[in-house]
Amino acid sequence: MWTIEIIGAVDGQSHYELPYITGLLATDLQALAVGTAFVGRPGTLIYTNASDVIKVRSDLELTASQARDWMRRTLQKERQLAVHHPFKTWLLITGQDATSLVASICPRLEPLHIALKSASERQRNLVLLTAVFELYLTVAKTSGEKLDEGLSNFAVSAEGQVYYLDDEYYAWDGFVAFSIMLGVFIRSFFWFDVAFIEELGRNLVRLLRGVFQDTECQHVIAGQLQSMFMPNETKEHLLQRLIEVLRHPSDAKPTSTSTSLLSTVIAPKAAKRQASGRYLALLADIHANYPALTCVLDYLKAEHINEGIVLGDIVGYGPEPKACIERLQECGFQAIKGNHDYGAATGDTAKGFSREAKMAIDWTIGQLSADYRQWLNDLPVSIRQEDWYAVHGSPMDPDYFYAYVYTMTYQDNLDYMQQNGMGLCFHGHSHIPGIFARRKYNDVQKTGQIISLAAYQQALVCPGSVGQPRNGHTDTQFAIYDKELRRLSFMQLPYDYQSVIAKMRQYHLPEAFALRMLHGR
Repeated sequence: MWTIEIIGAVDGQSHYELPYITGLLATDLQALAVGTAFVGRPGTLIYTNASDVIKVRSDLELTASQARDWMRRTLQKERQLAVHHPFKTWLLITGQDATSLVASICPRLEPLHIALKSASERQRNLVLLTAVFELYLTVAKTSGEKLDEGLSNFAVSAEGQVYYLDDEYYAWDGFVAFSIMLGVFIRSFFWFDVAFIEELGRNLVRLLRGVFQDTECQHVIAGQLQSMFMPNETKEHLLQRLIEVLRHPSDAKPTSTSTSLLSTVIAPKAAKRQASGRYLALLADIHANYPALTCVLDYLKAEHINEGIVLGDIVGYGPEPKACIERLQECGFQAIKGNHDYGAATGDTAKGFSREAKMAIDWTIGQLSADYRQWLNDLPVSIRQEDWYAVHGSPMDPDYFYAYVYTMTYQDNLDYMQQNGMGLCFHGHSHIPGIFARRKYNDVQKTGQIISLAAYQQALVCPGSVGQPRNGHTDTQFAIYDKELRRLSFMQLPYDYQSVIAKMRQYHLPEAFALRMLHGR
C-alpha cells in the first residue's frame, strides 16, 4: 500500500482527490516506446486513463525530506516559467518499505510528435509549432535556460493550448540546439513545403523580435542553419528558403498554400555562391578608416583581383563610416557582420564593448541614416562555401562575432573545425595577421608574408586589420588567398594614417583610438 502526499499544483489550486490518485496508480503500467504517445527516460513509470496521467520518477533516489525539497523547488520554478499545465500537481509517494518516489499528475494531453503527423491540418500545425517556439524562446529570455527540444516534450490540450511536459531544464546555448531542432523538423516532416516554411519562418522572426527585442537573433539562427545536413535536394531547398526568410523576412513573399515543393523546380543554393576566380582578397576590421580602405581597394583593382570578402567591423572607432559603406557597396565584395557593425545597426552595445568603444558607436549611429544602418544589419554573420568558412570572431562562437581566436582559444577552434568538417576558416576581430593551423595533431602558429596551407588539414586565417592594425605596424593590412595553390600572401601598404588621426580628433572621438593608430597597438 502506498501513502500519497500532495505537494501542490502549478496554479496553487486543488484539482485531484487522494482516492482518485490511488485508483489511477492501481491501473496497469503504460509501456513507453519511441513514436507512441508515451516516451520517457529510463525509470519513468506512466499510469493513465482517458483523462489524466501520473508520471513517477523512479530514477530519482531521494529520501522523503529530499523529495519534498526537490518538488517544492521544481514547483516554484514551474510557477515562474508558466509553461506547464496549471493543473499539474506534484505528489510524494511512500511505500510500506519507506521508499519515497517523486511523482506528478496532470490532464492527459496530445503529444506534438503525434499531433503533427497529419499533413492535412496545415494551419493547426503552423499554430502548434509557433507555440512551441514561443514557449522555448520565452524561457530562454526570462531564465537563461532552455527546454528540451524533442516534440514529445510538448503537448496540446483539447482547448488548443500548448504545454511543456518534461521536468528538466538545461543551460541556454545561444540558439545552437534551437537551430538543430529546426533542421530536424525539416528533415522529419514530409509535408513541409515552401509555403509552410516561409510562413513558419516569418512567425519565428516576429517571435524573435518580440521576445528578444533584437534582430540579430534571426541572423544567428540563419548562420547556424547554414551548416545543417539535409538528406536530399528537396530538403536542402527548404532549409535554404528558411535561411533566406530569417535573413530577409520582408523579401519573403507569401506563396500559395497549394504550392508543393515536390512540384517546384529546385533553385540553386544562392547562399553558397562560389567565386570563380583564382584569387580571393581578405579584408577585415576596416573600422571606418576610409583612406586605408581606398588604398587596399585601389591596389586590388590594379592587380585585377575583383573577388573578396570583408570579415566584419566595417565601422566603429574611425571617422568615416558612411564613406566606407558606400565604397564597399560599389566594389561588390561579399561582407559579413562584425560586433561593431551590429552595435551601429542596432544600438546594442551591452556586450563586448569598452566604454570608449560604446562612445564611438554612439557617434557612428549619428553619422548613418536608417538605410545605412539597415544595410549593416542585413549583413550575414557568416558565409560557408564548399572549401572555406568566414566569420568575424571565431568559428565555434554561437554569436559569431564576440569571441576571439588567439593563443588561448585557437586549439579549441581547430578542434571544432575538425569535428565539423571545416578545413579553412577566415576570421577577423583580433587585428593580428597570421594563421593557426593543424597537421594531424600537430598545431602551429605562423606569421610571414607568404604561407602555404597545402600541408594542413585545418587552418584559421586572420588577414590583419585594414583600418587599425595591432601588431606594431601602422600600414594597412589585408591578405590574398590563392585558391589553386592554397597559398596566402599577407600584404601591408603605407597610407596617410595621420590624416585619419586628425579627423578622429576633429570629431572628438576617444583619443585612445588615435593613439592605437599612431603606434599600431
